[in-house]
Amino acid sequence: MQTPQLLSLSINYLSRIHLLKKDDILTLREVIREHNQLYHIQEQPIISDTEYDQLFHALARLEVDHNMLDADSPTAQLAILASEQFQKVKHQYPMISLDNTYSVEDVRDFEQRMRNVLKEKSPKEFPYYVQPKYDGLGLAVVYEYGKLVRAITRWSGVEGEDVTITAFEIENLPKDIKKLHNIERMEIRGEVMMSRTVFDQVNHERLETWEKLFANPRNAASGSLRQLDPLVTRSRHLQFFAYSIPQIEQWLDSKNAVWSYVELLETLSGWGFECKGFDFYFQNGIENLCAMLQQETDARKVYFDFDIDGMVIKLDDMTLWDDLGRTEHHPRYAIAYKFPAKQVRTRVNSIEHSVGRTGTVTPVANLEPVEVSGVIVRRATLHNYDELAKKWVREGDQVFIMRAGEVIPEIVSVITDIRDGTEKIIIPPDVCPICSTKLNQDEWKVAIFCPNKHCPAKILGQLEMFVSRQALNIDGLGPRQIEDFLEQWWITDFASVFQLGNYREQILELDGYQEKSVQNLIDSLEKSRNTTLDRMLVGLGIPNVGKKTGKQLSNRIYNLSNSKESSLLETIFIVSEEDLLEVKDIGPETARSFVEYMNSNKEMVERLYYELHISSWIIIQDSELQASEILGKSFCVTGTFENLSRDEIHEIIEKNGGEVRTSVSSKLDYLIAWESAGSKLAKANEYGVQVFNIEDFLKKIAN
Repeated sequence: MQTPQLLSLSINYLSRIHLLKKDDILTLREVIREHNQLYHIQEQPIISDTEYDQLFHALARLEVDHNMLDADSPTAQLAILASEQFQKVKHQYPMISLDNTYSVEDVRDFEQRMRNVLKEKSPKEFPYYVQPKYDGLGLAVVYEYGKLVRAITRWSGVEGEDVTITAFEIENLPKDIKKLHNIERMEIRGEVMMSRTVFDQVNHERLETWEKLFANPRNAASGSLRQLDPLVTRSRHLQFFAYSIPQIEQWLDSKNAVWSYVELLETLSGWGFECKGFDFYFQNGIENLCAMLQQETDARKVYFDFDIDGMVIKLDDMTLWDDLGRTEHHPRYAIAYKFPAKQVRTRVNSIEHSVGRTGTVTPVANLEPVEVSGVIVRRATLHNYDELAKKWVREGDQVFIMRAGEVIPEIVSVITDIRDGTEKIIIPPDVCPICSTKLNQDEWKVAIFCPNKHCPAKILGQLEMFVSRQALNIDGLGPRQIEDFLEQWWITDFASVFQLGNYREQILELDGYQEKSVQNLIDSLEKSRNTTLDRMLVGLGIPNVGKKTGKQLSNRIYNLSNSKESSLLETIFIVSEEDLLEVKDIGPETARSFVEYMNSNKEMVERLYYELHISSWIIIQDSELQASEILGKSFCVTGTFENLSRDEIHEIIEKNGGEVRTSVSSKLDYLIAWESAGSKLAKANEYGVQVFNIEDFLKKIAN
C-alpha cells in the first residue's frame, strides 16, 4: 500500500471511528500492519501514537462484536514486524504488553475486573504501586551465571530481535552480576531509553548534516539499538530501566521468591539495575489513586530527563497475580494509564513571516487546529529560516508537532513520503513584512532582522514584554488593548503607557470597553508604578536581560550607586562594561548590550524612570555577597508556608546570591520544604539532598 493511500485510509477511519462496521475489519487489519511496518522497521511513522491506539482498539472491538477473532490479526499477534537484518530469537516467556487507558473511569473498571476474578479473595483495599510508563523500546536481557549473554527486543512478544552486540553499549546495563553467579539463567526485562538531552543533541547533529530527523526519543532509541555498528549505539548514550523478572513473577524461582512488587524492585536494585520511578504507593482506596492520576494528568510535571507517556498501575501484592492471570495480550494485575498525547500529527496550512520585539523575523507555521497535551494548538515555531530549510517544512505538509517543554508548540518532523507536489517551498523575505524596511543579517549569524526602530511589530512586541508579569505586571493591558491604543497614538513608548489615564473617556468610546474594565486598567497602571529596578530593566527588553540577569544587574547598580554616591538614575547611565563583568554569570555580550542600550535610549529611559516609583530594594553589598553561606548554591522550594509565599522565598534566595530551581535532582544543593511537600521531598531524600524547613533556612540567612 502506498504511503499517501495509507494515510488517507487512516484519516477516513479516524473520522468515523465509532461508526466502523464489519466490512471495515479486513482493510483495517491491513492498515494497522502497514503502520507497524513503518513504525518498527522503517522508523518513519505517519500517524501519532494516540491515532494508532484508536485504530487498534477499534479493530479489537469490531472483532469481538462480530465474532471475527483471528490468530493472524494484529490484535492477536501484536504484529510488531522485525527487520530481517537481526536474527530472530524465541522468548522463553511471552513478552506481552499492558492494557492501556486514557480514563480514570477505566482504572476503576480495572479494579472491578480484578474483584470479579478474585471474588472472596479480594482485599478490602487493593495495594497499588505506580511507576512511569516508559516511552522507549522493550528489551529482555538474559544472564547465565551472572554474565550478560543475550539481549532480545519485544518484537511479536513470542520472538524478538537479537541485539546483544549493541546492548553491550548501553551505559547503565550491568554486564556481570556477582549475586547471580550461582544461577544458571536469569532474565530481566525493562525499557531502553534515550534522554531528551541526548535526543536534542542527536537531532541537532542530524539537522546540521541534513539527515532526516528522529520523530521522538523512542524512535531514536530504537534506531540506535538496532544499529549494525555498535559504535553508533555507544555514541547515543542509551539507558536501561528494569521493571520485571519473569521467573520470579511466575513463581518459577523459589530461591528468589518475593511477595510484593516493591520487593521485586528492591531485588533488581540490589542486582545493580536502575529502576526509575515515582515510588507512589497506594493502599487507601481506588478513589485516592484516581485523584492522583487526574492531578498528574493536569499538572504533567517533568520528573525525568526522558519521556514517559503515562503511569503504570500494578497490584503490589504479587501473591494474587497468579490467580488473576493474563489474556493473550496483557496481564490482569496491571494497567497503563496514558497521558494525553504530547506529539500529534497535523497539517501546515501556511507559513507566515513573524516580526518579534527585537526585530528578528521568524517563520511561524499556521496549523490545522489539533489538541496537544490538553491544549488546542494552531501555530508552531520554526525558530529561523535555516531550520525551516533543514527540516524541509513546506506549506501543505503533514507534520508531527509537540509542545516543547510543555509550553511552546514546535514542529518535530515532516512526513515527506506522502507529498503530492502541491506543497509550497517558503523563501526567506528580503524586506520586513510589516514596514517594508530592507532586512539585515549579522555576519556568522542565522537570524535576519528589521533594523527600523519604529517598526510597528517591534513596538508591539516590546510593549507586550513591558506589561508582562515578569516585568511591570500591568493587568488588563494585553495585545488587543495595546494594538488599539497604538492605533490611536495614545501609546508611543514605555513611558506613555502610564499616561493612559488621561484618555479614560476616549477609551470608553471604543468598542468592547466598559466602565469597570477601564477603571481596573487605570488602577493597575497606578499600582504598577510601584516597582523594582530589576522589573524595569526586564521590561525594557534589553537583549540577554531576563528575570535572573535583571536582578543581578539591578543589585550591581544599587551597590555602585552607594559606593560612588551617585543617584540611581545617574548610575544606570555611567555603569561600564567592566563594572558589569565583575558580576557572576554576566558575560561580555550582556554587558555590551546593556551599556549600548542605555547610551542609545537615554531620553526614553529617563522619562520612564520618572513615571515609576522605584523601591529601595534590599541591597547586599558585593563583599557581603561573597561571604554569604548560600552564594552560588541551588535551592528548590516546595509545600505551603504560613507567613511567606514561594515568590517571597525565591526573592530572599536570589538576594543572597542563591539560585532558584523548579525541580529536584542529584545536583540540587538544598530543598526548602514545608507542609504538603509531596514527591519533591521524597526525591530529595532519595538523592541525599539537604532539606531545610523555613525557620532553619531563615536562621542560616541571618547568620
